[in-house]
Amino acid sequence: MRKVQIGEQLKNLRKAKNLTSQELADKVNISQSYISRFENNRAIPDIEMLDRILHALDTDLPSFFSMDPNEVPADLIQLINTVKTLSPEARIQLNKFLTLVTNEKDNEGY
Repeated sequence: MRKVQIGEQLKNLRKAKNLTSQELADKVNISQSYISRFENNRAIPDIEMLDRILHALDTDLPSFFSMDPNEVPADLIQLINTVKTLSPEARIQLNKFLTLVTNEKDNEGY
């Protein structure tokens, strides 16, 4: 399994949120070059800065470090972030829809 560095994981999260490095930098109130240095593993953010960046990306330190970045594609991260914004009722409806889609796929060819 390939080891992913913090910078690459940050870049994947940023892209999943459809943000440019400049937009993320603006949210965190730092320079775009600072974000670029983190994402390209030329600098390592201290824990406070990492927390600020993750907050701007709608996640937190425990979630960031519990993810296996080798197994979580950007589109799945984006889907998870979208689901987090749904009301409880909308999540129930989405689950029902996904169950129907999954069941239809399982029953294909029978």
